[in-house]
Amino acid sequence: MRRLADAKQSWQELQQYPSLAELKEAVRLDGHISAPNNGLRSACWKAFLLFDNVDTASWPRTLLSSRSAYNSLRLHFLRHIENPEEQADPLAEETDVSSTSDVAFPLGVV
Repeated sequence: MRRLADAKQSWQELQQYPSLAELKEAVRLDGHISAPNNGLRSACWKAFLLFDNVDTASWPRTLLSSRSAYNSLRLHFLRHIENPEEQADPLAEETDVSSTSDVAFPLGVV
């Protein structure tokens, strides 16, 4: 496991890039001596995929918003897995059987 001092130094190296474009360029050009290979691979991926900048002070707000959206979608789409006693047919909650008698079908289709 890395020491805390090494991790702090790596994060300070990330701060030397004033923009995301410069970080991308450094990663592309530097190869083996770039920030991802100095212990910041996950931070670089996070910056490239989630953020518009390398200002880590703004990251917690964006992460909180992303996690909230993920949890909301997860609860919506996986609710039947987590609560199997709920109705398993996702279309059943939108379809009211009593209202089908009012539906007009084309001739020959019933």
